[in-house]
Amino acid sequence: MPSILEDPATNTPAPPSMLLSLKSQPQKFTPIKTTLKTGAPVTLYPITSGPSSLPTSLLRFLHAEFSAEIERGCTYPMEEAMEFDRFGEYWFGLFGVVAVLDSEGKEDLTEGGDWERECLGTFYIKPNYPGRCSHVCNAGFLTTGAARNQGVGIVMGQAYLQFAPLLGYKYSVFNLVFENNVASVKIWEKLGFNVIGRVPGAARLANSEGLVDALIFGKDLTETVD
Repeated sequence: MPSILEDPATNTPAPPSMLLSLKSQPQKFTPIKTTLKTGAPVTLYPITSGPSSLPTSLLRFLHAEFSAEIERGCTYPMEEAMEFDRFGEYWFGLFGVVAVLDSEGKEDLTEGGDWERECLGTFYIKPNYPGRCSHVCNAGFLTTGAARNQGVGIVMGQAYLQFAPLLGYKYSVFNLVFENNVASVKIWEKLGFNVIGRVPGAARLANSEGLVDALIFGKDLTETVD
């Protein structure tokens, strides 16, 4: 359920508000426990220390899932997958989250997990613009292949709306939500996002004969979230 992909060859620095929040109030960035619509318990782990803080096997699994999503050519604008090292920094370089099924005795992300079964998805949060506009953020979302149709997308969206304000962001913009990605559009509408723009014929996608419009979604993150 991707929502945005900026140029992967560039890095926008973290806004000062985000760095201040992570340094001064690290206790706020704790795992979120919730349940899917199936009733399955899930924990969403915030990743605040970069890709090196993740188990290598999990990072490789997510890289493979992201590469497969790009190859399908229906949701992200990229035509070629990233190299493994580039993916880790791109996705988890500033702030990321990994959604994992709960299991007995599991308290953290550790090496040796059955990630094809346990890992449900991931998302990142980044500034959408640099400098004086860096309080506006975007995000990219990925639901793993084995976790489709379980309500993972809405759970990650809800977690996004919790973490983004804690990082100091004031507004959220999703630049490329393709109009034919019905599941994604429904999630953002349900979570209170509004369509604030449209890019006609923005994408050549594998699941459409013609060009597909991209919707631009926006939401004020200073509003009270239910």
